[in-house]
Amino acid sequence: MFTRTLAEPPPADDLYSALRQMLHSPLRTIVPPWSWKAATFSAVLRAATFFWSNLSSGREEAFRAMLLEAAYAVFAAGLVGAVSQRLRGSRPVWITCVIVWLCLPGIMVALQLVLHRLAHTPHVGVGIATSFCFSALTSAFSWYAMRHGIMLGGAESTTFKHDLLGLPVVTFNFLLSFPRAIWRTLSPR
Repeated sequence: MFTRTLAEPPPADDLYSALRQMLHSPLRTIVPPWSWKAATFSAVLRAATFFWSNLSSGREEAFRAMLLEAAYAVFAAGLVGAVSQRLRGSRPVWITCVIVWLCLPGIMVALQLVLHRLAHTPHVGVGIATSFCFSALTSAFSWYAMRHGIMLGGAESTTFKHDLLGLPVVTFNFLLSFPRAIWRTLSPR
């Protein structure tokens, strides 16, 4: 019932070739599919987190932390979305999943921490911890959704309406993907 596919799976691609291509030609491979959808969503949520976690230092500090985080989130989430889109068909899938789910968010959160330290943001811990958890979850979901033909940018861009219509099924299947993987692993062959 909930296993409908929204699009053909992306063409299989060697992970190492894809990474090499992005490093050698970032303007051609990363900039066109830059993800404004991920950037907008992320900027709103992350900025709010940094505002509330810094409010005890005063409204001015909280507002400054919020603006800094919103600007960074637009860059970071758009970039992670573009990289995730480029890697959506990469094999081996499990290594690609680790890169998208943990490595990309880890790198972005490390840069985020440096940025907030340079700006003397008073309460960074809660915001950074929340940001990493949020980034890991949204990176995994975006990659999964892109593998299923929604939330795509650039030349392969999908419409906002297409994404909204596809999100319920993709979200449901994403939430079931981990239990299904465990079931397949533990099931006798």
